[in-house]
Amino acid sequence: MKESFRRIFDVGWTNFKRNSYLSMGTTGVMVLVLVLFSGLMSLNYLASQVVSGLEEKVDVSVYFKNDASEEEIAKVKSDLESLGTVKNVEYVSKDQALNEFKERHAGDTLVQDSLAELDENPLQASLNVKAEDSAQYASIVTFLEGNKFRSLVDKINFYENEQVIARVLSISGGLQNWGFLLTMALALIAILVTFNTVRLTIYSQKQEIEIMRLVGGSNWHIKAPYLVEGGMYGALAAGIVTVIFYPVAFFISPKIESLMPGVSLISYFASNIIQFIFLLFFIGILLGVTSSFVAIRRFLKI
Repeated sequence: MKESFRRIFDVGWTNFKRNSYLSMGTTGVMVLVLVLFSGLMSLNYLASQVVSGLEEKVDVSVYFKNDASEEEIAKVKSDLESLGTVKNVEYVSKDQALNEFKERHAGDTLVQDSLAELDENPLQASLNVKAEDSAQYASIVTFLEGNKFRSLVDKINFYENEQVIARVLSISGGLQNWGFLLTMALALIAILVTFNTVRLTIYSQKQEIEIMRLVGGSNWHIKAPYLVEGGMYGALAAGIVTVIFYPVAFFISPKIESLMPGVSLISYFASNIIQFIFLLFFIGILLGVTSSFVAIRRFLKI
């Protein structure tokens, strides 16, 4: 069995080397498919990080009128915390809001002087509500609108980041959809190119195939080398993409991190290197073997 597999592999390798220009062209098309696939994986990771970052900033801010007492605000806070959709509720008093405002504008003399002229604190007490999931904010706002203390609420801010998240999701989804279609188109081209390469190999070896059949060669021993040949195209393409992708990711990762602090492309792919490389080789070999199998079924009559 070991000798049989070695012979099949050797014949497949010989077929691969024999048509060097065709092999290079076929491998090149597969490289394009896998590069595009790697780009889509990178885009999906970056988009998910952007959306996660925005979702962390989204909350419902409930601002109370000046005549609302702390006991009443505490009751609203307690009602919110009893909801299963609420993750956290933070109370910000008027004094705390004023101190935070002063800290944010510590270097602005005009703002500081204006605050000094005021006789009373102009800011409002508020509750900052975090939901378990961003899709649950609408129900929380509905709950607040129907709360018995609604008359104490001056305004409810929620929609500051909701539209931004929706737009990012829309753009990301559009890019992924178009990228997927382009990847599928290139994958089809790769299959057709590999199909024709194996077809030419079969035609050029008609006499060899006939001789093998006459001397008692099994169907498996005749067909298997062409499957190996197709798999080699995919494996070589996956190896090339791996060698190209990681240095490129290492080079562009600092530039991405300067725009998106805390998001490291190279760290993500380095921590998932085994899964990523396995996926590249699996897709590459699958494309090659599938193309060869179709060519064998179509043109190899034994």
